[in-house]
Amino acid sequence: MKSFFLRTIFLFSFVFLFTASTPPDEGMFPLSEISKIGLNKAGLKIDIKEIYNPNGISFVDALVRVGGCTGSFVSEDGLILTNHHCAFDFISDASTLENNYLENGFLAENKEKEISAKGLTSMITESYEDVSELILEAAAGAKDISERTKAIQKKSRELINEAEKKDPSIRAEVSEMFVGKTYILFKYKTIRDIRIVYAPPRSVGEFGGETDNWIWPRHTGDFTFLRAYVAPDGTSRTYHEENVPFKPKKFLKVNPNGINEGDFVFLLGYPGRTFRHQPSQFIRFDEEIQLAYISELFRSLINSFEEVSERDPEMGLKLSSRIKTLANTEKNFRGKLQGMERLSLVEQRETQEKQLQQFIESDPVLKEKYGNVLYDIQKIYDEIFLLGRTNLFYSQVFRQITSFALADILIDFPIENAKPDVERKTLFTEKNQKMLQDRILNLFENYNKEIEKISASKIIGDAVEFPELKEFLPLKKFNSSKSEAENFLVDIINRTKINDHETFLSLLYKSEEEIKNLNDPLIEFVREMKEAFKPIQKSNEIRSGRLNILQAQFFEVKKEWQNKTFIPDANSTLRLTFGYVRGYSPADATYFKPISTATGILEKNFTGEDDYKLLPKVRDAIKKRNFGKFKCKDLKDLPVAFLYNMDTTGGNSGSPVINAYGEVVGVNFDRAFEATINDYAWSESYSRSIGVDIRYILWVTKEIGGGDYILKELGVKD
Repeated sequence: MKSFFLRTIFLFSFVFLFTASTPPDEGMFPLSEISKIGLNKAGLKIDIKEIYNPNGISFVDALVRVGGCTGSFVSEDGLILTNHHCAFDFISDASTLENNYLENGFLAENKEKEISAKGLTSMITESYEDVSELILEAAAGAKDISERTKAIQKKSRELINEAEKKDPSIRAEVSEMFVGKTYILFKYKTIRDIRIVYAPPRSVGEFGGETDNWIWPRHTGDFTFLRAYVAPDGTSRTYHEENVPFKPKKFLKVNPNGINEGDFVFLLGYPGRTFRHQPSQFIRFDEEIQLAYISELFRSLINSFEEVSERDPEMGLKLSSRIKTLANTEKNFRGKLQGMERLSLVEQRETQEKQLQQFIESDPVLKEKYGNVLYDIQKIYDEIFLLGRTNLFYSQVFRQITSFALADILIDFPIENAKPDVERKTLFTEKNQKMLQDRILNLFENYNKEIEKISASKIIGDAVEFPELKEFLPLKKFNSSKSEAENFLVDIINRTKINDHETFLSLLYKSEEEIKNLNDPLIEFVREMKEAFKPIQKSNEIRSGRLNILQAQFFEVKKEWQNKTFIPDANSTLRLTFGYVRGYSPADATYFKPISTATGILEKNFTGEDDYKLLPKVRDAIKKRNFGKFKCKDLKDLPVAFLYNMDTTGGNSGSPVINAYGEVVGVNFDRAFEATINDYAWSESYSRSIGVDIRYILWVTKEIGGGDYILKELGVKD
C-alpha cells in the first residue's frame, strides 16, 4: 500500500502542475497538494499528516460522502454530522401526517430506535490511482470522433468493474480531473445502512426557508445526526436488525467553544462541479441560455406545486422535498446570473482568450500546434448555440415528468439487456439492478397525475413555441399551439397503462416488440421523442469528442501562457480548502459581520413571515436565553452561523468546518448570494461560505431535542 500511495503522489505532482513557489488564486485542493500550500504558515497548528497521511490514518478517514453531500464521523460508533437539508428527503420519507418528523423533529432515544434513512448510502475514500494513460489510449483507438466519448466511458467502466471484482467491498469511480487529459480511478468503501439519530424541527433546520437561502445573515440550524451501520463482520449491507454501528478508522472531535472572528479554519469535502477551466463560449451559453431557461422553468413549477400543496397537505408533504430542490437551484441560478453580469465574466474570459491567441501567434512552434484551437472551439459552440434550449428541454422532460421517465425505462430495458454488460447504460448494468428497482419505486412513490399534467404542460407546452424546436418532429403535430399540446398531454397521461407500480413491473421484462404492441399513447409519444432525438444525440457525441481533444489542447497552451498554478475543477472527489472567519462588503456602504446570533432568530420571527415561523418550544427556549456554556462571552449571545472566505460549491454541504487544532467548530451549509458564482470564478473579496456554529448545534441538540446522550457521545461535558 505504501508504494502505491507514493507512486500516486508522484503522478499527481505532475498531473496538477502545482509548484510551491506559485500561490494559488483559488483553493479546492486535491489531497496530493495539501502539503505544498503552506497550511502551517496560514495558521494550522497541527501536523499536515494528521489531515492526510497516505501511509497511515488521518482526518481523510473520518470524511464520508452522504448522498450528494459531505459528512464526518464524530464518534467511534459511526455517528455522522451533516446538514439537515442533506437528510431532508429521508426525514420527509419517514414522516407521516401523524408522525411528522420533518416539522416536529426526531430524536432516537437510543440506538434501537434510530430509523432507517431508506435508500441513503455513504462512501469513504479508500484510495486512488492515475489511469490517464489507459483511458487516453482507449480514446485514441476510437474509430471516429463520435465514438471517442463512448470509448472513454467504456474503458472507465472496464476499469471500474475490474477494481470492484478484485475487491467486492469497494465501489469504484473514474473521475475526469482535466478534460481530455487526466483521469483518476477512485475506490470507496460503501455503507448502505444509514439511520437517522437526531433531526431538529424544520423551523430550526430550515429556518429562513427560501427567503434566506443563499443570503447572509443566516440563522439556520442546518444540521442532522445520522449513524452508519454494517453487518457484524464489518461488511456492508442494507438495513438489518442485526447490523451494528460502523467503527470508522478515524473520527473528528468537536470543540464546544466554537470560533471567533479572524480564526483560521479549513474544511474537507466532496465539492460537486465547477467550470473554471472552460472557455468563454461555455460561460456565455450558460448565461444566455441554460441558466435563464432553467430559472424560469423551475420558478413556474414551484408556483404550481405550492398551489397544489395548499389544497392538499398530504400531497404537500410529498412535494416538500421536490419544491425545496427546485427552489434551491432556481435561486442559485439567479445568483450566478447576477454574478456573471456584475463581473462581466464572459467579457473577461474573451479578453483573456484574445491575449492567449496573441501569445500563440507570437511563437511559430505554438502557432503550428495550437493556432486553430480557439477558432475550432468557437465553431463547435456556434453549433451548440444554434441548438439553443434543445438539449435542456429534452433532459428536463425525463427529469421532471415522472411518467415519461418510466416510459423511458420501459423502452430502454429490453434494448439494453440485449447488450454486453460493459456496453449498457449505467442504470441497466448487472450490478445496478437494485438501483434500477429503487429508481422505479421512487418514481412511483412520487407519482401524482395532477403534478404530471402540470409538469408536462409546462415543459412541452413551452417547447412548442421555441424556434430552435420548430422542426423537432414530435412537436410539429401541435402546429405551434401550446393549448393543443397541453390537451394532448393531459389525454395521454389519463390513458397510459404504466401509472400503476404492479402493472409497470409486469411489463418490465417484456420484449421490445411486446412493449410496442401495447399501443400505449404515452409510451408511443416518448418513443417518438427518443427517435427524433437520436440524430441530435449523434451530433452531440461528435461535438463532445472534438471538444474533449480541443479543451485538452486549450489547457496545455493556457498553462504555457500563464505559467501559474492550475488545480482541476471540482468533480465530487475529496478536496481541502482553507481560510479565515471573515465578514465582507457585498455592496456600496455595507459591511456584514461574520457571526450571527440567536437574537437575530427572534428578530426575524417577529416579522411573522412564514419562513421565520418557530415551534413554540424553540421560541420559548431562545427567549429564556439559557445558553449555558454555549454562550459566546464576547457576543453575549448564542452564535448561530458564521462566514469564512473558503472556496466551496455544491457537494460541500455538510463538510466539517475545522479549526487550527483539527477540531470541528461548525458544519458548512451554504454560500452568500454573491458566492453562487464560485462555480465559474472565485475571489476573496466576494466569495463567502456559511456554516452553522457548533455551539448552536450542541445547544439545539440538548435544549430542543433533549439529546444529552448525543453530547456525551461527542465527548462534550456539561
